[in-house]
Amino acid sequence: MGVLMKFSSVVRQVSVTVIAVVMIFAQSSIAKGWPQWKGPLRDNISTETGLVKQWPENGPPMLWSIEDIGIGYSTVSISDGFIYITGMVDRQGMLNKIDPDGKLIWQKPYAGEWYKSYAGSRSTPTINGGYAYIMGGIGDVVCVDITTGVKKWSVNVFEKYGGKPTVWGIAESLLVDGEKVFCMAGGTKASLAAFDKKSGEVLWATKELTEQVAFCSPILADHHGKKQLITVLPTFVVGVDIEDGKLLWKCAMESFRNPEGQKRGIGSTASTPIYKDGCVFVTTGYDHGGAKIRISEDSTTATVAWKNYDLDNHHGGVVLVDGMLYGAGWIDNIKGDWVCVDFESGKTMYTYSWDSNKGSVSYADDMLYCYAEKTGKVALVKADPTGFGVVSSFAITAGEDEHWAHPVIFGGRLYIRHGDVLMAYDVKKQ
Repeated sequence: MGVLMKFSSVVRQVSVTVIAVVMIFAQSSIAKGWPQWKGPLRDNISTETGLVKQWPENGPPMLWSIEDIGIGYSTVSISDGFIYITGMVDRQGMLNKIDPDGKLIWQKPYAGEWYKSYAGSRSTPTINGGYAYIMGGIGDVVCVDITTGVKKWSVNVFEKYGGKPTVWGIAESLLVDGEKVFCMAGGTKASLAAFDKKSGEVLWATKELTEQVAFCSPILADHHGKKQLITVLPTFVVGVDIEDGKLLWKCAMESFRNPEGQKRGIGSTASTPIYKDGCVFVTTGYDHGGAKIRISEDSTTATVAWKNYDLDNHHGGVVLVDGMLYGAGWIDNIKGDWVCVDFESGKTMYTYSWDSNKGSVSYADDMLYCYAEKTGKVALVKADPTGFGVVSSFAITAGEDEHWAHPVIFGGRLYIRHGDVLMAYDVKKQ
């Protein structure tokens, strides 16, 4: 009897330990969240599993929608269950904090926003250490306390470095690593800069680079032990040492542009680069094409490994899944084929015209989530290099203006933003 009681006690202790471990794991997963543009690794790859592989005729069930978040094209960041998204109200950029049930907790101003061509917020907030870091459309780098919504510090990089916005403003989502916040300054004094994330103090600026802004949001890459910031400027793809801002390598865009492509659109590069196995894929839209760039082992040079003129993505983004690049090409500012390209060889696996228009793409659980920017249709497509096959689709009818915000899949939900409306759909298997 004593042995049985001791055994039962051990079982209870083990059970409690297992439950505690599961709770800690669950809490850490929730805390990890989707804290920035394109997710934790900036690749728009969701690690969600157990998602439905086919939707009902009218699309997945809508859990909730919220209006009046302000107009814009940015998408959501998620941290500790709370949702953060920017919008513009009366030329003022507003940060919204929303609870998991779709209820607005607060809406607070952060900086002036872009109110001219295609007015609205562009920057997806980066959530780090209890703060949101946002790039305003007219050059303000801002730090906001996510508990209170109170602005802690801000720096206008255009004023500081002699820069100016393009005719469409600026669309960068800030990158934070360690104690640094990185941004595109786009001025005659420096193209890139790093700030102390707590104080806003300048840590370095790239005196070797003095190009104006593009729309690109950067990535970090650990290349043979050298951690570097990789981004696309109007005429160069560059790698910069994150410690001191020193230029490590650059590759001229002209070295891979389609010679038969249009001359316009140079400098409006919006697609975030993709790094893998010592190489970077970049694409520019406007019929300029894309390329895989190989970085030397010592990070001093970069050469074009291959060019591809089918996957010349505009601003809908590209995902890399099982060695294949998926995204939409550019025919004009509305039309474009959906394309798959082999990352290793640069070979086009397919081009496909779906709904006669291009759009944005995200990935989760073996499926592509494609959002057509002209019609507002959202499609569930198998990530398969043999062909583009739409499994299910539905149309977004709420909101106004362009369907440019990228889909986010997190916590068993699909988040779609259109204009001043944010929607959450249930895509988890029941």
